[in-house]
Amino acid sequence: MAYYPKLKTGYIPAERRNHVIDKIISLKKQIDETVPDKDLEQNLLLATWNIRDFGKKGGFNPADRLPESYFYIAEILSGFDLIAVQEVNDLAPLEAVLAIMGNNYSYIATDVADPKGGGNGERLTFVYDKRKIWFKNVAGEIVLPPNLLISKAELEIAGDKVVAGKQFRRTPYIVSFQCGWFKFDLCTVHLYYGEDQGEKLQERIEEIREVAAYLSNRADEAFLKEKSLILLGDFNIVSPEHETMKALLASGFEVPKKLRQKTNRDFNKYYDQIAFKTTPEQLEYIETTSNDPKKQNAGVFRIFDNCFNGDDLETYRAELLKTTEGKKAAEKGNDDLLEYYHTWKTWQLSDHNLLWTRLNINNSMKYLESCRLPVE
Repeated sequence: MAYYPKLKTGYIPAERRNHVIDKIISLKKQIDETVPDKDLEQNLLLATWNIRDFGKKGGFNPADRLPESYFYIAEILSGFDLIAVQEVNDLAPLEAVLAIMGNNYSYIATDVADPKGGGNGERLTFVYDKRKIWFKNVAGEIVLPPNLLISKAELEIAGDKVVAGKQFRRTPYIVSFQCGWFKFDLCTVHLYYGEDQGEKLQERIEEIREVAAYLSNRADEAFLKEKSLILLGDFNIVSPEHETMKALLASGFEVPKKLRQKTNRDFNKYYDQIAFKTTPEQLEYIETTSNDPKKQNAGVFRIFDNCFNGDDLETYRAELLKTTEGKKAAEKGNDDLLEYYHTWKTWQLSDHNLLWTRLNINNSMKYLESCRLPVE
């Protein structure tokens, strides 16, 4: 991590420096205690994280991120090898985080999703550790063929029947990587939310179903090339029993039980998912259980356990009172200000927790066995 020089400059106000250092140390301890160690040869720590409105100004966002928030985000990301990050509205904040993380890290990003299509002006990105992850020089956005369009309808134009419909609101992004022996295509999504019911919920379900259907054949083709295809990101899944999850699984993708976890701020929704169409051995590996947190193969990193928690209200009171909603809440009393604080802090870190899994990347034993000559 390259944060040391910046901590010794005016980037963090002097009166806040010790507080920020304490929080970084707490985050480091949390990662050390709850996430497996990074290594070069045996495992890949893969994660997905929707960082709320990262770089977006205006709208519902009440204030810019504080400088210290970039340090906390950098510390969390650095605990993993490869992270799919959603809701990057501006590359400058992401690059500020990468500058803190140091030269060993890089990123790949899509172009901006057109807001006119419902894309919220955001990018889908991958942040990765260059010491371990190889970008295989192949990347692209998913464009649906006519038979898989969202909200399909058959129209007659100049006597010809054609299928009309929508592409994704935010185009999924697929990139080829390699980590050790493990070759894989990684597709990240931030699918349409809409509403909790009615036509807009159905559109969300269709987006989930169609991206899985489109990538299912790609996954089969990848397997023939000794590659895996992993689909991850913010699917806005309601629960494992809901139609949103059924749509994800309909085309043969699997979500290990250990990854079916609640990921939103209030821990009551299963928005984020990591889905596989790969070898049974890889899925069995993820499902392996252990009482030792350091040997777990999947989990949710709780971003507010040590940063911006309930004890920090007074630390950030001045920042809260700079916002219109914060002033209104303070006038009503401390309980209302505390409630507002728990919303405000989601624009400092996120309203999503980070979902991660550990994958086995060392296939050397299987390869060596395949090289044996028949014994006469």
